[in-house]
Amino acid sequence: MIRLIPMTQEAFESFMKISLPDQVQGQIQAGHWRAEEADRNIEALFQKMLPDGPATPDHYFFTIEDVSTHTTVGGLWYAVIEGDTKKRQFFVMDIQIYTLYRRRGYGSQAFRAMEEKAREMGITTIALHVFKHNHPARAMYSKLGYVGTDTMLSKDISE
Repeated sequence: MIRLIPMTQEAFESFMKISLPDQVQGQIQAGHWRAEEADRNIEALFQKMLPDGPATPDHYFFTIEDVSTHTTVGGLWYAVIEGDTKKRQFFVMDIQIYTLYRRRGYGSQAFRAMEEKAREMGITTIALHVFKHNHPARAMYSKLGYVGTDTMLSKDISE
């Protein structure tokens, strides 16, 4: 069983040391960014998204803790946004389950805890983006009942 604990500044900094490179790698692998522009792009993106760091309004950062061992097993970041239907929703910005703790149900438990927080705030929709190549995450989201709402297609014609 897990619990979500608001992140400290130190935990936020550690979380971002994983989140930023993961996002860069995902964008490069998906073909959205070229490697030589990725560092500049991620810096600009996070400056825009989090002008006040973890104190940015409507952004929530949690440490995921295993209750029985008091071990930090990961982190979760979501934001409250206005969706396409002009309805407020949670948007999962990042979830990390540290390598040592993966495939033990912590991610699913964190999502269920987040869903409870959404209900408490009167929010009825949670959305997220997952890269096509992230098969483990896609499997977990599918198991939790998340369904595709959009598909982007592209073709590399450089050769």
